[in-house]
Amino acid sequence: MASLEALPQNLFNQIAIELEAADLTTLALASRRLHRLASCDELWIEKISADFGNRTTVIDLLADAGVNITELVTNNPKITPWQLPKDCQQADDSDSEMDESESESESDSYSYTGSGLRCYRDRFIKVFPTSSDELVNNTKRAEAILDETKQLLRAGPDAGIEMFAEAAYRLMLVQEYFPNSAECYYLWALICFMLNDFKPSLSLLEIGHIINSDFAPIKELTAEVRSIMDGAYGSGSDAPLLNASGSGPSPQLAKVLAIMFQRLDSDRDGVLSASELSNMVKITNGQSPSAATISQIVRAFGGQVQTKSGRKIAGWDLNSLINFYVAQTLDDPQETRGDLSKFGFNPRTLKAE
Repeated sequence: MASLEALPQNLFNQIAIELEAADLTTLALASRRLHRLASCDELWIEKISADFGNRTTVIDLLADAGVNITELVTNNPKITPWQLPKDCQQADDSDSEMDESESESESDSYSYTGSGLRCYRDRFIKVFPTSSDELVNNTKRAEAILDETKQLLRAGPDAGIEMFAEAAYRLMLVQEYFPNSAECYYLWALICFMLNDFKPSLSLLEIGHIINSDFAPIKELTAEVRSIMDGAYGSGSDAPLLNASGSGPSPQLAKVLAIMFQRLDSDRDGVLSASELSNMVKITNGQSPSAATISQIVRAFGGQVQTKSGRKIAGWDLNSLINFYVAQTLDDPQETRGDLSKFGFNPRTLKAE
C-alpha cells in the first residue's frame, strides 16, 4: 500500500478511475491516507463520466450545433447532478488536517466533502436499482420517452430549434436510467445532422458506435455524414465547397460563384432575373423549369432586389446565389459539384477547365 499512499492526488486519481467503485471504496478502508485519497470529490465526479458517459461532452456537442439544453438539464430535479454543489467546502472538520505527504497546493486543488461520492451513489442507484419492479418501471419510462422523442423528430429539419432542444433534453432523461443507450447518441447525432452541423453529429455517432458497434442506424447515418463531409469539405485533392464552420462557401467556391453570377447576369444589371434564373436551371438540369418553379426559387433565396440602375425586380443578387449553393451543398455536395462542371469548372479542383 505504501506506493499508493505516497502518490499525489492527481496520480492516484488516474489509477483509481480504472477501478470498480466497490474496489475503490474497499481500498479506502486500508489506511487513513488512502481514505483521504479515495474520498476526493473530483475523483468521483470524473468516475461518473467514466462509468456512465460524459454528459458535459454531449451538452457541448449539441451546443455547437445550436441546441442549448444546459438550463433544462441543470434545473430539472429529476436529473442526478454530475457536478459538485457550488457551496462545496474544501474539507469537513473531522478530516481537515493534511497528511504529511500532502502538500498545501494539492489540498487547494481538490475537495473532500463526500459530495462527489454521494453524486456517484445516486447515479449508480438510478442505473442499477435493487428492486426488479423499479427496473421494469424505469425501462417502461425510458421507452415511453424515446417514443415521444421520435414523434417530435418526425417533422425533420422543419421541427425548429425549440423542438430539437426539447427532444435532446428528453433523451437526457432516458440516459438517467440507461446511460449506455446507443439509440440516444444516434438521435442526438440525428438532431445535429438535421441542423446541417456534421462535425458534432459525427462525434456523437462515434460515441454511440463505441457503445454498440452493431447498431445499424448509427452505421447508416455515419456513412451519410461522412459522405456529405467528404463532398462538402473536400477529401484528398478535392477543394472544399464550404468554410470550416459550414456556414458559408469556401474561398474557392465563392470565387467560382462570382464568375457564374457574371455569366448568368446577361444584362449586367446586378440581378439574376426570372429569365436568367430559368437559364441557370436549364444549364444545370438540362430542361427549362416552369414559371411556378422559378417563382418558388426566387422567393426561397431572393425577392425584390435593387438593380444597378435603382429599379427593384424579382430575382437574386450574388448573396442569394451563394446561399442557394451553400444550402444545396449541405444537402448534397455532389449535386453542387455537378452543377459547377456544367459551367466549365472542374468539380474536384473547382478550377476553370
